[in-house]
Amino acid sequence: MRAYGRRLQLTGGSTLIVSLPKVWIEQFGLGKGDEVLLIAPASGPLSVIPADAALEEGVLVLKEGATLDQAVRSLISLYLAGYSSIAIRLDGASPGILRGIKEMARRWLAGVEVVDERLDGMVLNVVQLHRDLPPKQVISRMGTLTSGMVQDSLSLLAEPSREEVHDLIDRDDEVDRFYHYMVRLTNLSVIDPRILEPLEVEGPQLLLSYTLVARSIERVADHATNIAMLALEGELDVSSFEEFYRRSFGSTTHFRRSVELVLEPDVERAQALLEETSDYLRELERSFVRALERGLHVGSQVALRVLYDNVKRVVEYSTDIAEVSLNLSFPRPRFVRRAP
Repeated sequence: MRAYGRRLQLTGGSTLIVSLPKVWIEQFGLGKGDEVLLIAPASGPLSVIPADAALEEGVLVLKEGATLDQAVRSLISLYLAGYSSIAIRLDGASPGILRGIKEMARRWLAGVEVVDERLDGMVLNVVQLHRDLPPKQVISRMGTLTSGMVQDSLSLLAEPSREEVHDLIDRDDEVDRFYHYMVRLTNLSVIDPRILEPLEVEGPQLLLSYTLVARSIERVADHATNIAMLALEGELDVSSFEEFYRRSFGSTTHFRRSVELVLEPDVERAQALLEETSDYLRELERSFVRALERGLHVGSQVALRVLYDNVKRVVEYSTDIAEVSLNLSFPRPRFVRRAP
């Protein structure tokens, strides 16, 4: 990136004009009469892009020996980067890998659809969902899903159900899809600032804050899944550490309140929640220590430590979310001209 200095020129008596860098003009092959778009945010720098500019196609070449995990990781990277069309070409890889890629794409990536498929590859298009699914709505849906996951995972410890655990894992996949979508939006906003207009956000700084929150929510969902998996191991009898078990449900409350504050930032409420969460973590630790002192057998002690670690991480990520909400409570800096 390079900054170019230009002086505004007056033309026609009242219109100010500025010349564009020759390197940039040549990069896009622009000439006299070509149209460009000027994108002027409420605050921040002006952006200029060719009116007919479009993102190039992403290409994923799978060579002999490529595994499904490698292919899916590469596909996710291209999705997150912002490509709207991704061509997958087989260069020695088994054609059977395409079936697995399609299944994983539907599972983890929002808006992906197959538009062309052959024996030697396929083309995926990513439907632009940002007009119907703005970031604030995504955070709200992620928060609701994940709050329910934490609550249900703890409840499953008392009444284990393999079917409900698998249902919870499916919900975790949905949270992952939303998180990947948010990262994609953030990258796209840097590449093409036009995307910010329908997103109902003031600028990329706010979008980045939402993406940080989405990351924390995604991690909370993972810890809820870990807790639910404990229910299938059969090592925990919640009646043997009833005080700690009851107190663990408070993690859901702290998480839910932190997400609510992101959607409606408030300095005093955020500060209060951060202090309450700190107190709750100390109480949770003391309750955990008392549970260990009850002389549980080794298997139960190990499972209890795993439970404590996951509940603790849920609360710590809730603290991260509350801190972002506190940051959002203050105005963001704007560009201003220096005084002469």
